[in-house]
Amino acid sequence: MSVVMKSAIVGALACQRNSFTLDRFNTLVVSCEAKKDKRGKTEGYEIELQDTILFPEGGGQPSDSGSLKIVERNNDSLVIKKVVVSHVSRSGLHAKHHVNELIEPGTTVEITVDAVKRMDYMQQHTGQHLLSAILKRKYEVDTVSWSMGGIITEKRAVLEPSDYFNYIELSRKLTEDEVTEISGEVNELIITFPQKIKVVERFSEDDADTINTSKIPDDYDLSKGILRTIHIGDIDSNACCGTHLKSTFQIGSILILSNQSAVRGSNSRLYFMCGKRVSDYAKLANKILLDSKILLSCSETQMPDKITRQGKQLQQSNKREQYWVKKLAHSVSEDLKNTLENSENKRAYFMEEECGTLELLQQIYKEINIFLKEGCEVYEIILCGYERQTSTGSLIILSESGDKISSLTAKLGSMLQNLKGGGGKKGGKWQGKITSISNAEFAAVTDYLSHDFISH
Repeated sequence: MSVVMKSAIVGALACQRNSFTLDRFNTLVVSCEAKKDKRGKTEGYEIELQDTILFPEGGGQPSDSGSLKIVERNNDSLVIKKVVVSHVSRSGLHAKHHVNELIEPGTTVEITVDAVKRMDYMQQHTGQHLLSAILKRKYEVDTVSWSMGGIITEKRAVLEPSDYFNYIELSRKLTEDEVTEISGEVNELIITFPQKIKVVERFSEDDADTINTSKIPDDYDLSKGILRTIHIGDIDSNACCGTHLKSTFQIGSILILSNQSAVRGSNSRLYFMCGKRVSDYAKLANKILLDSKILLSCSETQMPDKITRQGKQLQQSNKREQYWVKKLAHSVSEDLKNTLENSENKRAYFMEEECGTLELLQQIYKEINIFLKEGCEVYEIILCGYERQTSTGSLIILSESGDKISSLTAKLGSMLQNLKGGGGKKGGKWQGKITSISNAEFAAVTDYLSHDFISH
């Protein structure tokens, strides 16, 4: 559905004209179109407004999120409804607000922006402009591209501390001295000599001749749109559609890492963060340090050495464990061979009730399999491991017959609700895992094996 109303174009949106208008902004719904999935089912709506203070994704900056408030009359009372805007996309010159409810065109809505997110994005984006400008002026190092970190997505709902860093891709790697020098200069421009930030809107495509427009999207028609440039004092002038601060002082501070990642030959990614993220990162890093300090029982400066020592001790422990696993597996396999040779029904089992890892069972299988291939035509062997601490277990069933394996898995499956596995359809080996074992289930399996099989 649509009504004949004009909407502000991307480049001249209210959020771009004044990035600090964050709420109580009234406007009209111009259109509301259903979004369809592949099966044609409606999965939300795209709303275009006469104007908006919610920024659509672009220029390396994620979109804003926020809400639309609608006041409706119900008989003699007024009902206030709030519709969440999950994100805003750009389609050519138009901003599309993604919501889960239909809102009729012509409806008046009041917009509220997620102010914390907006401020964070502006601090990172303006900080990137300043950092790139200083790198170009001081070292003639070009910024090829940039990416904003700290964005929660469906695939990454929980962020690691390192996820909060943005990066700029540079035409070469910086030295540690250069990073230190740049950090000092950028922070000085933020704190001691703040620069005013001015947005200039050019309404003519002819003006594009003096500005680098290579990063403007192909689907943005400059002949109808607006070329915006962001000026940081006399330091920088760059085309950009994003929302920005009013002064570099509002960036707060910048943290730049000296460690960089090589990309595309000689290019390098330089990692940084700005504003409130710096203090948030410091708090999070401090908590991790304190927790690790307590766990390791040492001071912060002693942690690397202690972790190195513990890593070596763990390697030695693993080697010792592997040695004894092989020793035990060999002993168990010898007992299983003797049991099979001396039993009439050729059935045997092994069960470890405390630390029955899959590694142990596989090592036993490796040892006994040589004997089975060489001199045992008929057999049924069950290797069962139970890890009491986690109430989980592992199971290996061996037989020359796929039917026997199928029968044994059905029997054990009737006792163990969480048993899953596969293999052995034509005989050989079936391997499974029990994700959770109750005391009753464990007792039932133990009783079955002790009566129908012969222990090693």
